[in-house]
Amino acid sequence: MAWVMLNYLVSFCSLVVMDFLRCQVLEDLLPTGFPFGYLVLIRGDLGMGKTLLVKLLARSVLSNYPLVYVSFDDNPESVVSDLKDFSSRLFIIDGFSLSDQRRVRASNVVDVITELDPGQVVSKVGQAVYSRGARGLIIDSINDLLINIDPRGLVAMLKQLKALSRLHNMVTFIVAHVTTEDIDNLLNSIEYVFDGVIEMEFDENMANLGIPVRRLRVKRMKGVSHSMNWYYFTTAKGTIVPVDINEIRNMLKNTLESLGIQVQQGG
Repeated sequence: MAWVMLNYLVSFCSLVVMDFLRCQVLEDLLPTGFPFGYLVLIRGDLGMGKTLLVKLLARSVLSNYPLVYVSFDDNPESVVSDLKDFSSRLFIIDGFSLSDQRRVRASNVVDVITELDPGQVVSKVGQAVYSRGARGLIIDSINDLLINIDPRGLVAMLKQLKALSRLHNMVTFIVAHVTTEDIDNLLNSIEYVFDGVIEMEFDENMANLGIPVRRLRVKRMKGVSHSMNWYYFTTAKGTIVPVDINEIRNMLKNTLESLGIQVQQGG
């Protein structure tokens, strides 16, 4: 009965005029921003800058609204430190201390994950979002859940988080590290649940030349106009900075040709 009522409320809330969360570093790719009510996956290999991106997105939310941050990969003290300018609106659910429940709670921690159970995660998130009036939710990351619960339980959890996002007109960002082929395949099989997907990776062609250049793109954002071009970037001073990939390619081409190596123009 409760789930039927939640679905009814979600359907009613879908009639509300859509508003958006803008993020400056993604303006070229997603000019309108992220729709509130959306569930968005941010996926990529380790070291791509996913956590930095979600903290930039967190700042965008926190500048106007409360946010719930479920931290599995980072200790809560680090999250608080990175978002200290917005501490009055930041509410953390600690999943990092799962194996050490004796730890003293950091400031801003409103709840603790005690087991890798999707029902507990949804319940604690729902309570925190409702009681704090959150308009943003971040889960960084879901990898502990990916490897500990079956795919059907995972999909059910994501659908409930999606329903919560609709109900509270809240934008939700979920981070996943693509560390193995199995996780890559699993994410591919559940991407349909998400309203939007952002991919982050190394440019393989540049990496093969010994030049590791990171890039990201908006792979999908349902019902929203966006570019699917790759955005090349580096990180500096706690933010994401664009890189002119054509300039790098031309410099590389000129260097190789100065050594007598002819380079064919390609994509």
